[in-house]
Amino acid sequence: MLKPDEIPAHIGARRKIMEETILTPKKKKLAHPAAKSPRIFADTGSIDEIKPLFEAGIVNGVTTNPTLMKKAGATSLKQAQKMMKEIVKLLDPYPVSLELTELTKDKMIKQAEKLAAYGPNVVIKVPIGGYRAIDPSYDEHTGLKVLHALWEKDIKTNATLIFNSTQALFAARAGASYVSPFLGRVADYMYKHDEAERDMGNSLYFVEDHRGARENTRLHNTGYVAAGGERKDSGIRLIHEISVIFSNYKIKTEILAASFRNDVQVAEGLLCGADILTVPAPILMRVASHPLTDEGMKAFVEDGKAFES
Repeated sequence: MLKPDEIPAHIGARRKIMEETILTPKKKKLAHPAAKSPRIFADTGSIDEIKPLFEAGIVNGVTTNPTLMKKAGATSLKQAQKMMKEIVKLLDPYPVSLELTELTKDKMIKQAEKLAAYGPNVVIKVPIGGYRAIDPSYDEHTGLKVLHALWEKDIKTNATLIFNSTQALFAARAGASYVSPFLGRVADYMYKHDEAERDMGNSLYFVEDHRGARENTRLHNTGYVAAGGERKDSGIRLIHEISVIFSNYKIKTEILAASFRNDVQVAEGLLCGADILTVPAPILMRVASHPLTDEGMKAFVEDGKAFES
């Protein structure tokens, strides 16, 4: 577990250079007391899930993708487009990340421009890599090229499918407004692929023979992330590593922690230096719940009966 006293002080200092995340309306006398708190986004495609969270002030942003749109009931492109526009309108001026489905640079840029026209608060989700996994003829740097091209067009972007700090750094250098490390999937991969007889993290941090290493031999994560602690905390350590690097160089690209598996990871994501947490709606629905809160409310209500008229 990443302990609070292990967090470098300059991660806190990073907040000072970041913009306010909760806006206070001009006519209000009482400024919002948590203006620079981390953003909390709902990771969903359902406006019925988003509305109560947004109206309660729990979320000030949304991330979605084709899988979530399909889960929310979209059965056609036209229907998905309508649902996305409704979410963008509801959340304005807060960010809504919409994911590209095209896989080549020119088509991705064209699609991004169409999505960006839905509203000024649209952010375009761009996969950082993986293109050659779909087709070996594709350009492996497509994601970075698209991020840079959209930055040149003043379109905000969210570099998604981030699994190590170098991906995050180069996405930021390309012009990404946000980077999305998927903390839950790092541990999932290690649980599935680690060889039991070797040290934890060997599926992402192991070279058979350093002296005989060839050009195509590489480590996919640093030892700090993959082998520096418990496997279940590897994703949290990844976010911590990115936040330290971004703090060192005053990089204002926001770290959007994604792929949360449970309530506890939400608190850990805040401790490790994430600027934004995008959390599945079912987890966010439980943020006000705690067994001791339930007990306390029952006691308050029972004691209050003595003052009923």
